[in-house]
Amino acid sequence: MTEYWSRDRQVKFARIEAEAKGFHLTITERNETEKPWGGFIKFDPECLDAYRAAYWQHGLSAHWNRIVGTLWQRANGTDDLSLDAKLLLLAPGQRLSLQAHERRSELWRVLEGPVVVVCGDAPEDLTDHEVRPGEIVRIPHHKLHRAAAPATGWGVIAEFWEHTEPHNPSDEDDILRYEDDYDRAGGNANTP
Repeated sequence: MTEYWSRDRQVKFARIEAEAKGFHLTITERNETEKPWGGFIKFDPECLDAYRAAYWQHGLSAHWNRIVGTLWQRANGTDDLSLDAKLLLLAPGQRLSLQAHERRSELWRVLEGPVVVVCGDAPEDLTDHEVRPGEIVRIPHHKLHRAAAPATGWGVIAEFWEHTEPHNPSDEDDILRYEDDYDRAGGNANTP
């Protein structure tokens, strides 16, 4: 990585972290250097209401407002549903692996972009969608997906996980890679 992109990455993460702290979000993990595509900032589940207020409450259509509201009600109710919140930071020109998850669905809201989101049921059945800031994508568990940032700038996505097995919550290892620009697809790409 060139010195410019290294400095750009540090500045981008510092700005996003400062913004999150300004929203009273408690950061539990900052992964800035281990992900070749960029990295992520993960938040404490205790600050989900602040996370929703910061990234998921304003500018939603009635449809998405209903969906997000229902998920939050279930997480705060008796369904034993837990949610995990993070921000994905995609470096310019980089993309996530083509992947799926067994124990979580994901909801993505693009904050900076646009980003290209690829989804499908099988590697030969993928469609690309340009997702602009403010737009939302819901990714059911077992659905193949990836996101890519434009070559000219960062992509930032507010993401939360809806654990589909409340007593066996998803984690960072719940990932089935089908294709990867960084040779991580290896032997873990199972058919969902």
